[in-house]
Amino acid sequence: MKKYLLLLGTIYLGSGAAAEQEKVKEVDTGKQAQTKADKQKASTMTLPDIVVTGESEAEDGRPEKPSKTDFATPKSKVTKKDIEKTNAVTTSDSIKYESGVFVRQRYIGDPNAPVGMRGSNPYQGGRVVVLMDGMPIWNPLQYSYNGSPRWGLIGPGEIKSVDVLSGPFSAEYSGNAMGGVINFNTLLPQKREVYTEATYMLQPYSYQGTTQNLQGFKTFGSYGDKFGDLSTYFSYNHLENEGQPMMTYGYSNSAGANGGPLLPYATGGGAVTGAYMEQNPKAVGTQANQGGYAGQPRISYGDSGVTQSIDDLYKWKGGYAINPKLDALFTAAFENLDVTSTGRTYLKDAAGNPIYGNGSTAYNFNGLKVVPVGSSFGTSQQNRQTLTLGGGLKGNLFGNWNTNTNISYFDVLNDRTIASTLNPSDPNNRNQGQITDVDSMGWVNISTKFDNQEFLGRKDLSFATGYEYQHSKMFTTQYGSNNYTTAQQTNVSLKSGGATDTHGLFGQLSWRFLPSWDATFGTRLERWNMSDGIYTSNTLNSNNAITATANNAPANRQASAFSPKFSLGFEPGRWKFRYSVAKAYRFPLAGELFDNSSSLAGSSTVGNASLEPEDGTHHNLLGEYDFDNGYIRLNLFHENVRNAIYSSYISNSALGKTPAGNYTSSLSNIGEVEINGIDFTINQNQIFDSNFDVKLDTTILDSQILQNDNDRNYVGKDFPLLPNYRANLLTTYHYGKDWDFSVGTRYQGRMYSQLDNKDLQLPYYTEFSESVYVDLKTTYHFNDKKGHVSAGIDNINDYQAFFNHPLPQRTFFMQVGYKF
Repeated sequence: MKKYLLLLGTIYLGSGAAAEQEKVKEVDTGKQAQTKADKQKASTMTLPDIVVTGESEAEDGRPEKPSKTDFATPKSKVTKKDIEKTNAVTTSDSIKYESGVFVRQRYIGDPNAPVGMRGSNPYQGGRVVVLMDGMPIWNPLQYSYNGSPRWGLIGPGEIKSVDVLSGPFSAEYSGNAMGGVINFNTLLPQKREVYTEATYMLQPYSYQGTTQNLQGFKTFGSYGDKFGDLSTYFSYNHLENEGQPMMTYGYSNSAGANGGPLLPYATGGGAVTGAYMEQNPKAVGTQANQGGYAGQPRISYGDSGVTQSIDDLYKWKGGYAINPKLDALFTAAFENLDVTSTGRTYLKDAAGNPIYGNGSTAYNFNGLKVVPVGSSFGTSQQNRQTLTLGGGLKGNLFGNWNTNTNISYFDVLNDRTIASTLNPSDPNNRNQGQITDVDSMGWVNISTKFDNQEFLGRKDLSFATGYEYQHSKMFTTQYGSNNYTTAQQTNVSLKSGGATDTHGLFGQLSWRFLPSWDATFGTRLERWNMSDGIYTSNTLNSNNAITATANNAPANRQASAFSPKFSLGFEPGRWKFRYSVAKAYRFPLAGELFDNSSSLAGSSTVGNASLEPEDGTHHNLLGEYDFDNGYIRLNLFHENVRNAIYSSYISNSALGKTPAGNYTSSLSNIGEVEINGIDFTINQNQIFDSNFDVKLDTTILDSQILQNDNDRNYVGKDFPLLPNYRANLLTTYHYGKDWDFSVGTRYQGRMYSQLDNKDLQLPYYTEFSESVYVDLKTTYHFNDKKGHVSAGIDNINDYQAFFNHPLPQRTFFMQVGYKF
């Protein structure tokens, strides 16, 4: 870390000095000779009303004024022009070149695409606050792979800009901003405007037993208009895509913890072909996911099949100008999502018939024993419908008092997953399966903020205060089904759920006590409750009849937290220096506390109603130099989190459960985790007055588990899913005023997925590998930029990476759009 720090510090200071020399000619002696009166005037100035404008501001809405209450947090902005430089098909694609940000999107349109920032990995639920025009769309319910923000509530074509804040240094945000805050600002046209866009995607995918051209397309259309003081905007986004198989299924063929001899075939079902030899990347407990030990030979005999997703978003937004400085805003959105997949076996007998297996019969693959499990190859169909309603008030109330108030309601109207026990083509199939229903899921958020930039009539004081309330609930029921094709609910196998409530009150005072100097003091008080917990588990036999029942309703409990914040800034001329420190408490999510589930394949997830809140202390030292068309920025940050919540995987065999080859996921608090990091960014358009734009960002992390009383073997290990190094480079060449060419590179280093750091870097399912992608895009604008056509390739080098699941290979894009 010291070597990295010295290197980046040298680059940073050298670049800043070079840039300063280029600007010396712009500084005359008159500017240098600032009088004492000028200095006194500067010391009492309010924060400047910087306005971000674009070429189509008249169409997009009122000029965008940045928040004056979050400046203590390192912040960057992604503009619509920045997004156009990349192959951004989904909302999460718009931030894939941001420093320290990683979205685990398994395929385009993936509904399970959690996001991580800085020292928070994507599987740590509720660590990144994602907002849509100030309304929360982050997931306050779920964690791990399905703790994804509701990206589908924003059509990529309606994004105006994105604000990315790193860390929990502003008191206006809860401890869920430990990683940071991502706020999407969307369009609200001020005159009649019709826009339409179509995108085609192609991924020629080839891995083990699947070789297929996976295709998809997206259509987006919008209509905006203004009638007097009322603005209205309708949009429709349709995304349909085929994703590569998410899982492969394998049989660990060896005896002993260190691999041992391969197990030969003795007797059973006869010879088969089509399997693939590989190695198990990880071990969990005494036996790994899919069975076996890290590095042990594994025979891959099938996968989960191509995933087909269809996502439709219908949305309306309205704005009413109460007066020239105050707007009322409204949002209504309905989303319908369908996701289907059917597993497929690689194994065939001598006659070419597919072999699905029953979990006990052995087959002969090149003289080796393989025992396929038929329950791996079932079909799964999910339909989810959600409704989002929101309203807000933004602008000047009276005098110097401003407000940013939002009320939002998110409700899962329907969420049902129907899964079969066996493949529909399996000769043993009896149409048995499992139905998972979401009985009630959603959240209500009320957030009201007030700020005054001349507090108590003093131009050197700013004050902000506000209140936030969040209610979140999730209740699910799983049924055994004797006929999944008719969605028959034969008997309840599991019912679980609960609710959480959080009240937050904050205050923040900024004092500009000297020219170019400011100090900010903030605090946040929070009260958290968990309630209504239920857990009922019924044991079902092979005919889905109840044979045993267990009940365990978690008790209600409460917790409170006090989170002080402080920031000291110095901004002489083009330079910015700021030190920020903050406490942040992240309370357990409803899913972490109450969610219990099991799959037909035998894996299960267990909630933990006794989890303690995460207790974080965060530091950040910022240095920045601003160019005319960009900036160079260095952040040094340190995070210490006690009671970090993380999910561990324990093999069924270690727990005495069946089937032995699968696992149980359980949550616990990790005693103390320390993370040190460096975040370095260069972002400049028209570099050296050329037609080139360059953006380079790197994030270096050093994470370590300092304390863990539950298992001291974890002490001294890297914290999971935090790579030591991430880097992005994006360059764009503007050929004339209408043609752009972009080349980008995204790199993420290797990481561990287990707390004991025993998993290996092997290119197979369940591994979390390093990745390096090279992306290309070209865009041609026509008819005075009203229309555009573009083509691009992501991962042109066809790198096969894994983040537990295989990630996309080389993917081609074509897009055409026109604004009428």
